Amino acid sequence: MARVKISEFRAKTILAQAFGFEYAGMEVDLNAVPDAIPEGSYAVKVDQAVKKRNKLGLVKLGRNEHEVLQDLAEFREQGYNFALVEPMSQHDREQERFIALDRSDKGVTIAYSNKGGVDIEENADSLQHVTVGEAGWQQKFDDLNPEILNKLIEVFEADQMAYLEVNPFIVAENPLFIPLDAAIEVDSAAEFVVRDWQRSDIRNAKMIKSPSEKLVEDLQANSNASLTLRVLNPNGSLFLLLSGGGASVVLADELAHKGLANELANYGEYSGNPNDQETYQYTRAIIDLLKASTAPRKTLLIAGGVANFTDVAKTFKGITAALKQEAEYLKQNNVGVYVRRGGPNQEAGLEQMRSFLDSLGVKHFVYGPDVSLADFINRVAEELQA
Repeated sequence: MARVKISEFRAKTILAQAFGFEYAGMEVDLNAVPDAIPEGSYAVKVDQAVKKRNKLGLVKLGRNEHEVLQDLAEFREQGYNFALVEPMSQHDREQERFIALDRSDKGVTIAYSNKGGVDIEENADSLQHVTVGEAGWQQKFDDLNPEILNKLIEVFEADQMAYLEVNPFIVAENPLFIPLDAAIEVDSAAEFVVRDWQRSDIRNAKMIKSPSEKLVEDLQANSNASLTLRVLNPNGSLFLLLSGGGASVVLADELAHKGLANELANYGEYSGNPNDQETYQYTRAIIDLLKASTAPRKTLLIAGGVANFTDVAKTFKGITAALKQEAEYLKQNNVGVYVRRGGPNQEAGLEQMRSFLDSLGVKHFVYGPDVSLADFINRVAEELQA
């Protein structure tokens, strides 16, 4: 099965139906924003499976009808496609609770805390866990109404959910359960056997494709090689020119472990022995992202594992040709360029890259496979922290 996320609008509609009340939120296609919003106080959110929306400024609270329209226009300008507008719920933050149901090969695991809300990570020690069906599981959460738990399990199973998180929710009287924020992942293969959600409810964090993403998509369509690019943060400071799918994941994970996840401007990789013109075009796409970023300090990582058949010298020829065109920009903006690669013709390719970066006069180092991916990232992190 494929675990896919559905919109918060649909998630809350499903929960409202399960608990017997009508959800008052409004789903907004940002390509067709309404001309007017009824008078009131609203919460406005990007509804596109984006993590940490609060920290990214993608949640606006206490907005009047005029501010709602401004927020929707802003989200659209940022490249998002869907938003959620719902009446504000006035409550005491002390009432906020957290619950999550997660399906795995061990069964359905429930996590609960009576200290829910945006600070749940800081209150991780308050989380209680239980697996449905184990001895005494129904009595695990002393202050959680069993009716709430039973209804959530029922809807979780009925709608083929793989994950359900409600954070925060409030316990009341009528309705019993008020979800303030909800996230649901479902089994995509179940779309034809459930009634509460459908394919059009599936969301991903992808925004409108940037010119660089479109360029790489067009390259991929006409190449036997693999070329992918996804923009993560247009104003990030770390730009990744990675090769090989497995190594790319390791490199991105290592950067995240170093606390640099929010600095990643892009993710993607080239593999399958692209020719020098393809790597030239691919590099141009990443350079365009780098130049457009407003980050005060920018770093380019050209890295990968040890290739089986991708020619390192040939691919580096295209990369250095693209970098040479932007030599002045790279020098004037003190862009660091750090390299780690191995594979066929690695000696010639690494020497070519080393010689070019020496002549360019920017901060750099170039390693072969004698340096591990983890050690390479450690060295990069040291340079960034210097």
